[in-house]
Amino acid sequence: MPDQKQRKIDWQKEAEIRPSTEVEAKKLKELIVTAYTPIKAILGRKPRGMLETEEEILERIRKRSIFSVYYKNRLVGTFTIQFNDEFDLIEISKVAVIAELQNKGLGTYLMDTAEQMVRERGERKVMIETYDDHKRLVNFYKHMGYQTFHSKVNKGNLVLMMEKELYSR
Repeated sequence: MPDQKQRKIDWQKEAEIRPSTEVEAKKLKELIVTAYTPIKAILGRKPRGMLETEEEILERIRKRSIFSVYYKNRLVGTFTIQFNDEFDLIEISKVAVIAELQNKGLGTYLMDTAEQMVRERGERKVMIETYDDHKRLVNFYKHMGYQTFHSKVNKGNLVLMMEKELYSR
């Protein structure tokens, strides 16, 4: 039997992105912990996202800064848009996609959507933080147009602050 090609998913048509609700807090926590588990092996410790409490997620929900991503009525991803006081920039953070949908374009769609939301707020620049040890993710952000502008060591791991100029579309 010939190999069946997997259908390329049109995330713009098939995924729903909306502000998260309080009833989703536990599932969001589980999604983040599961998605970040491979990073634990890379760093040799749990990344900050895995240490976040349900109450901290609820706080982001109340601030309407966290978003849920659904595909076929299933929670498959999340991201947060918040202000980073240290660098006076809007930051996209806590980006997570379930393992089975990674490397299928969903992360790119999530980032494109988050950047558009930031653009709609009138911002011209956006930042993300990532661990230098996680080369695949660093390369993903570079491919998305992000450049390192600052770095710091956190618990023995180099953290990169990367920014991207946002242009009107």
